[in-house]
Amino acid sequence: MTAQHPPSADPAPLLEIRQLTKSFNGVSALSGVDLAMYPGEVHGLLGANGSGKSTLIKVLAGVHDADGGEVTVHGTRVSTPFGARGLRDHGLGFVHQDLGLAPSGTVLEHMALDSGGTSVGLKRVPWGRERERVSELLDRFGIDIHPDATIDMLTPVQRAMLAVVRAVGGQELKSEPGRPQILVLDEPTVFLPRQEVDVLFAVLDRLRDRGDAVLLVSHDLDEILQVTDRVTVFRNGGLAGTRETRGATRDDLVSLILGSKAEHLTKHDAVVDSDAPPVLAARALTGERVHNLDLEVYAGEVVGVTGLAGSGTEELPDLLFGARAAKSGSVEHQGAQVHDPTPARSMDAGVVLIPANRKEQGGSLELSVLENMSLPFLGRRAGGALIDWAGLRRQADETLARLRVKPQDSSAMFGHLSGGNQQKVLIGKWMDTQPTVMLLNEPTQGVDVGARREIFKLVREATQKGMAVLCATTDYEQLVEMADRVVVLDQGEIRAELRGDHITKDALASAVYSEEVA
Repeated sequence: MTAQHPPSADPAPLLEIRQLTKSFNGVSALSGVDLAMYPGEVHGLLGANGSGKSTLIKVLAGVHDADGGEVTVHGTRVSTPFGARGLRDHGLGFVHQDLGLAPSGTVLEHMALDSGGTSVGLKRVPWGRERERVSELLDRFGIDIHPDATIDMLTPVQRAMLAVVRAVGGQELKSEPGRPQILVLDEPTVFLPRQEVDVLFAVLDRLRDRGDAVLLVSHDLDEILQVTDRVTVFRNGGLAGTRETRGATRDDLVSLILGSKAEHLTKHDAVVDSDAPPVLAARALTGERVHNLDLEVYAGEVVGVTGLAGSGTEELPDLLFGARAAKSGSVEHQGAQVHDPTPARSMDAGVVLIPANRKEQGGSLELSVLENMSLPFLGRRAGGALIDWAGLRRQADETLARLRVKPQDSSAMFGHLSGGNQQKVLIGKWMDTQPTVMLLNEPTQGVDVGARREIFKLVREATQKGMAVLCATTDYEQLVEMADRVVVLDQGEIRAELRGDHITKDALASAVYSEEVA
């Protein structure tokens, strides 16, 4: 999908934000930002974690009240505060990162909620008419989903597409026929396999062709360059700039986001003692996707693993850690065979896992940063019924300062941190255990460019001290920055291996998509 020409200056903006401000306890989160969206445009919103993107979305959605500024929707000024429903009743639809879909509910039931199912009092749902509306809406956007399918039966990309179409349909019910829609998509692709992102982008193409306006919030610079017409960048709560996407480069966007040119991490050649046993090895390992796989990881190196969706890339870290049971084969820790690895045995051997879905598997959003960071150490810091919370707090505070986590407050709720800072907390927590092997599964998913750079630096510094890293990801740029060698999986087997200077984005793409085995 290729972004089209930005809109001309003639049409009036569908949404115009002027000098919007918001502070929390005297600390400015938004300091007079401007943003305008026009008919038939996909508009990107970029910025480092903590730049104000999430605050803006929450103000528009009614989670927070703005302190000042003006907002105009479809030519009508909307006074602040917007109230609990935000700008939904004024023509804005929202798709959040978690999509807001209940696994046991059907497609039809979710769509019916927008037809009055949330109104006060008893109201009979005209299911026949509703089924016709839903079927027509799905057909219009080329989405092959049965209205009676439950959400847990859908693929991740089908769920994302459903959330987008549901937002469109919900606004159509409330607006004049033919009036352009305004949709706000808050990182809808962050948990999608890279190969499925284009499927969702085809839906955005249809919205653009209809004359709708889409605000796409993302950390993925390639994604923004591919799909948007214009991009606005926030920095430290303020407006860093707005520019047309056509002709822009990654370095242009990085300069806007960070206020400096892109810096690439200098990789030093890994010092690997191949005469020593590998710190972690797979021997004929077989799972649901992985098949008869042999792989060795040595101290001091970063081994990347990549491949298409379903290749086994996403399964391998879990199999090595014991989070998923293997069907056959074995794992070796420091040359010692483990036929039935479990997370407890892996951690005892110094192997730790940073899972891809940090919100569901990596940490507890309802606990504080201190409580999350203390979990691996409670056994060492407990004396009978007493826990050395003072010692745990000192350790956590030192780690937060070293990793430059924002805010550097161990009492803050983990769920209130930005994605990049959550990831730094998880990586820092497990690095404090001084592991021999760290398994990373999509470690920079939903993480901004500045936090990515810091995570890469942390990983390289740790490997220079002897830690081994296995990084499973579909992000080729990440592998170019981090990996000493990369294995490419195809149908659960290794089809290619790249080393050193041969690890480039083009070479990785060729190895992943080519029918010829390298």
